[in-house]
Amino acid sequence: MAVSMYRCQSCQQSVGPSIPSHLVTVATRWVEFPSRPQVHFVAHAAREKWRDDPGGEGAQVVRQQRMCPTCAKRAPPATRVRRSR
Repeated sequence: MAVSMYRCQSCQQSVGPSIPSHLVTVATRWVEFPSRPQVHFVAHAAREKWRDDPGGEGAQVVRQQRMCPTCAKRAPPATRVRRSR
């Protein structure tokens, strides 16, 4: 049986095998997705048809870090990254 250890990406300490790791979102960005006509194929019994994707907007993860429980508790909220145009 392999023993799984990891290094905290925040404090750089090596963490023991029985301590859980936490994946913490460090940075996000706001993204707008355009609508796309007829991209989802839906098949119900004898009926088959193409459906539209309405698009939308929301936060997208830019960067995540694997942290030990101590660092995960005191991690600051995720920062918002601006898109370069």
